[in-house]
Amino acid sequence: MKKIVALVMIAALMLTGAAFAKGTWLGTLTVVNCKSWVTLRETPSTSAATVTRVPLGESVDAYYYNGRFVECYYKGMHGYILSQYLDDGYYRDYQRYEYGDSTEQNTDYDNFLGQLRIINCKSWVTLRSSPSTSAATVARIPLGAYVEAYKYDGQFYECYYQGMHGYVLSRYLG
Repeated sequence: MKKIVALVMIAALMLTGAAFAKGTWLGTLTVVNCKSWVTLRETPSTSAATVTRVPLGESVDAYYYNGRFVECYYKGMHGYILSQYLDDGYYRDYQRYEYGDSTEQNTDYDNFLGQLRIINCKSWVTLRSSPSTSAATVARIPLGAYVEAYKYDGQFYECYYQGMHGYVLSRYLG
């Protein structure tokens, strides 16, 4: 009987697809920044076939794919969603903590690009106070670490790393 239960559990995991996700677990993310729904696509491309539409406010199981797309599982379906349409609430909570509940709503989270990994360096990269290679150092981020990326100006990403805000050259993020 124990063998049958174990086989059923393995089969259930395989059917959900979550056991085959390749990226780092990002958690359960919520669909945001759209009018009514986003497209879950077969591959990480805006021209890829549609798997389904995921309504605004719905949650997906999310895994890091790249800075533009997140690998997602929604109601047993697998696909990819543009990262700008997913949020875990962390950034908004961070904004409330850092700046307080003001009447002026901070909407930087609308530019969320996803979690990006530090690459293409020997041991660390510099998190800078502004988008310039001559700007002050906020912190050093080790090779392989992940940052939350929000805005991209063509050269720098605006990032949060361990509660610190700054900018990282794009060639070091992937």
